[in-house]
Amino acid sequence: MRIPRLPSRYAGVLAASAGVALLMLPGVSWAALGLELVALSFWLWARSLPDRGEQLARWSWLRRPAMALWLAAALFLALPELRMVWAPVPAPPPMDVFIPPAFLPAPTPVTRDPMLLLRTIASLAVLWAGLELMAALPLSRPFPDLSGPARGVGPWVTALLPVTGFLVLWRQAPLWTVAPLVREIAVLALMLAAALATLRAYGRRSLTAILRWLVVYDSALASMLVARDVVSGEVAALLWLGTAGGRLIALAAELDGKAARRGPALTRLWRVAGWVAGTALAWPLLASVSFAQGRFHAIEYGVLAAPVFLASALWLKRVVEAPERRAMSRQEDRAPRVSRVGAVATLLVGPIALAWAWWRGFDVSGPAALLGLLPAALGWWPVRRMQGAAPASAAAEVAPGGTRDFALSTFRAVTLIERQIAAAIGGVARALGAPARDLHSGDAQEYLLFLVGVAVLALLLPVLR
Repeated sequence: MRIPRLPSRYAGVLAASAGVALLMLPGVSWAALGLELVALSFWLWARSLPDRGEQLARWSWLRRPAMALWLAAALFLALPELRMVWAPVPAPPPMDVFIPPAFLPAPTPVTRDPMLLLRTIASLAVLWAGLELMAALPLSRPFPDLSGPARGVGPWVTALLPVTGFLVLWRQAPLWTVAPLVREIAVLALMLAAALATLRAYGRRSLTAILRWLVVYDSALASMLVARDVVSGEVAALLWLGTAGGRLIALAAELDGKAARRGPALTRLWRVAGWVAGTALAWPLLASVSFAQGRFHAIEYGVLAAPVFLASALWLKRVVEAPERRAMSRQEDRAPRVSRVGAVATLLVGPIALAWAWWRGFDVSGPAALLGLLPAALGWWPVRRMQGAAPASAAAEVAPGGTRDFALSTFRAVTLIERQIAAAIGGVARALGAPARDLHSGDAQEYLLFLVGVAVLALLLPVLR
């Protein structure tokens, strides 16, 4: 009896769907299993292609985020006290005035919390997994430029990875936001990722590639809301769903005949909906950063306002009406209707999330609110100027120089420096680990002698002590 086999395409879809569903659960073990299934889906899709060797090598890095989460899960399972936040020590009773005080050195952080090092390692492992999936680390930053291994929906599949990265950081926020310096590292990495994502999106001419990079930008901003604890996790997730969800719907429509850009009315609706969703996501972050702790932070505000302005202008400029080549639309064609529903949903989710945040106590001052709206509002100004200045020929479109080439050169220079730094760190680590590798050359007899030596050392150490 022949057992029916499930095609690799549908098996990958099932594995990816199950993986994303597991990422919604709060446990870090479920998140690790979910990333394993997502990596399995890419492996199944890659094996079904003619160039399977190249595709398997291209997406083999997806095992690293899963391994990082398995490390964190193992630490939390082996040492449950890692989840316990160190409680503050109560103040001592008032000392007697007749007894001179004893001046003792302040205890170190490791003395106050013996599990500090292991908790930091586990938190950094969770953070590593989320950042790498969101193209926020040098090892995997250019992957949104690539098409996924799935046939037919390859450009859409690549945008799935930033989604998984945000889900990891959002659901596992209690594990990585409590460790010292981890939150600061996350904010710096996410700020750089948002800036590079908008630069790379501006340097691309294909709308599908632009949308993939904008999903990275949306995920980075939403993760910064979680890292800085600007709004609650539910509100941050809802704001992210309105922006990244709208980009994914537009990307799916772009791959299916440009349904989101058919007709002037539908195109204008998508422009306004995407702009409102992006503004709703960036406004709480910019408003909280601008006047944090009672003073204006010009540098931090400028670093965040620049990508917000560029993303808003980019969405408004690149979402243009697609030409209709059919003489009359078919009655059974429901794509524009579905696209209209998606645009309306994208338009409403952001304001609803902000109203929910206000209901739960989120409040900012008037100047901070205006500064939060300023970058997105300025995005309309270059659009009105650039719409009438479109190049008339293809030669003008590919002419060298200009802001687009500057954005591309900046992105490539930053990624090159990051790769060189990562290679230097890897070389130092290999040099320091060379003596340990020389202890065993791979021969079975040498391995047995090594075990005998370790056993003898373990017996002699108590005697020598």
